[in-house]
Parts: sequence; C-alpha cells; structure tokens
Amino acid sequence: MKKESKCSLFRAIFLPLSLIILVTAYSPALAATSGTHYPFGTEGVLAATVPPPGFHYRIYNSFYNPDKFRDDNGDELPIGFDLDVFVTVHRFVHVTKKKIFDADFMYDVVVPFADKEISIEAWGVEDSKSLTVGDITIEPFALAWHGPRYDAAAALALILPTGEFDADKPASPGLGYWSGMLTFGGTIYFNEQKSWSFSALTRTLVHTEQDDTEITPGSEFVVEAGLGKEIKLSDKLSVRPGISGCGYWQISDDESDNPAYAEDERKTGYALGAEINFFWLPPKLFQLNLRALREFGAENNAEGSQFVITLTKSW
Repeated sequence: MKKESKCSLFRAIFLPLSLIILVTAYSPALAATSGTHYPFGTEGVLAATVPPPGFHYRIYNSFYNPDKFRDDNGDELPIGFDLDVFVTVHRFVHVTKKKIFDADFMYDVVVPFADKEISIEAWGVEDSKSLTVGDITIEPFALAWHGPRYDAAAALALILPTGEFDADKPASPGLGYWSGMLTFGGTIYFNEQKSWSFSALTRTLVHTEQDDTEITPGSEFVVEAGLGKEIKLSDKLSVRPGISGCGYWQISDDESDNPAYAEDERKTGYALGAEINFFWLPPKLFQLNLRALREFGAENNAEGSQFVITLTKSW
C-alpha cells in the first residue's frame, strides 16, 4: 500500500459510537423508553473509513443540550423541557492483519461515561446523575475493504445493559435493555489523491424488552454522512474541513401491554452541521476533530444542538 493511502486511512476510526444517553418521554414513569443506544451525530466525514492494521484509542467528548421536545406532528410540547448531557466515551480498537473475504478483520470495545441533568417543569421532574458508566458496546466482528477510490465496512455489535437503570429516574445512565447493531457503510473518493471524499454509514438497531417497564423499544435506523476536503498544511500536519449530516428513524413500533402507552408514535430526527479535523502525520499519528450539529425535523423526540470533540491516537 502506498504511503499516501496509509496516511489517508489513519484519518478516521471505524464505526464510531458516542452513546450519548438521552432519556425523555411523555410521562415520568416511561421516561427511559425514549432513549437510544446510538444517537446520530457522532461522525460525518470519512465515517465509514477504517484505519490500517494496528491499535487505536479514541475518546469522544459530547455536549448536548436540547430544550425542546416535539410530538407526533413535530410540534413543540409546552412542558418546560430541558436536558443537559455530557458524555465521554472511550473506544479501544484493534485492526488485525487477518483477511476475511479480502477485508481487514477488526474488533473493538466502547465504554461510555455519562453526566446528565433533566428538567420537565409541567410534570415536576428534576433529576440528575453525575459522571458514571453507561451501557458498554462490544463489537467482536467487523470487516473493512479498501480500493483505489473507495472504502467499505460492515460490522456486528452487541450493546450490554451495564449502566444503572431506574424507570422512575430519567437521568439513569443506562437504558435497561440489550441491543444488537448491524452496520454498513462506504466512502467514495473523487480524485486519485483521495483529498475529496463523501462517506455514509448506516446502523440498524434491534432491542430486547426493557427492565421494569415491560416495553420493547422499536427498531431504529441511523444514517451519518459527510463531505470533506483534505488539505496538507505541511509534512507533519493536514486539515480536513467538511459538512456533516445525519438522519434517524424508528422503523418499527414499540411493544407494550400497557393500554395507555402509545406504541405507534415513532421517533424521527435530522441534523446538519460542520466539522474540522486536524491530523498529525506519522510518526505522531494523532487526530483532533471538532463537530457542531443542529437538529431539526424531530418527531416524538428531543431537539437541540450537539458539539463533539474527538481525540484519536494510533500505533
């Protein structure tokens, strides 16, 4: 592999997961059922590009502060909703030299820590939780393909209910159920130097029944995409500005035996923003990524802004 290709592959870590735990819903007793194990917006440009063989450590620091909750028609609910979330996520990645179907085989573990504060004035809800471990993700099987003008990836992951969960405490760091996640994605390069790229990554999640509530959340589908241009500033540093966008859809109804629970009110949401990535070339192999997104078009979901600071060290 050419040196330029190797350097390009270092500029993104595969299948990013921030695991920002959002806990909101239409009544305090059912508040935790509206969360998701993979909220969109974690990645954008080169989201589907896997680094070359080696060990990679990535830490995501996400700040999310939605102050609106929208109903089934997309109208804001006048409930005095406010959520303040900070999540720091530690991701440990090993891309091996083993080939399966002509693809690099890799595996990784994601450990999130969440700090949350939620307020819903209309219901008298006030709850908070200091930084504590959330639901851990194990991704034991992932594959990555690399071509002259493209990258592609596929993976299977399991999300464990390791975080503390209480249905009566909306700020719980865990969601109280298991999730399986299937990931597919690809990156297209518009020139031989691979400086212009468009990347899209999809995730499909299915869930088990939630503890205490006897509710099984509906399946979810997420798309994250980004268009970027890489600029080499020196022999030691390159910068990559870009545009990021994402969409979220709940693709099946929740399941519940509670007749008061609206099973068919599916969640949707979109976001658009910008990012910039700084990459210190070998031998340092260090990255700093800044991303800002604004959500819109939410239904049965919270809506606000997100800011993510990501640091990556590769060996």
